[in-house]
Amino acid sequence: MSFRYIVIDDAPFVSELIKNILKDSGGLCVGAAVNGEEGFRLFQKTLPDLVILDMVMPKENGIELARKIREITHEVIIVACSTLDDRNIIDNAKDIGCNEYVVKPFTKEGFLQVVEKHFKFKPEKAK
Repeated sequence: MSFRYIVIDDAPFVSELIKNILKDSGGLCVGAAVNGEEGFRLFQKTLPDLVILDMVMPKENGIELARKIREITHEVIIVACSTLDDRNIIDNAKDIGCNEYVVKPFTKEGFLQVVEKHFKFKPEKAK
């Protein structure tokens, strides 16, 4: 199954890492943003199936942004992604509408398992 996704993270290397992890999954990256304000504009412009969202960013944090996205739609899958491994933050993220919470650093296999819960795919074998 193909799906369209965006990555909103203030660390460009994380965005590239996620794109590399998802490149053989059937996912199509339709954009990346480095802060919450830019991320919300990108979301409105692209209306993706999946949003991968950092929790700590400038100009608007992930909790605020997830809340704004949920005011628009409950159809998009939101995967919160953060170095913050605190039960209160994780619970808050899920309470406002994040479907999943992934703690950085993460493994390729672990990240793919989280995404595959919502989008069934079979990664292509290396040629």
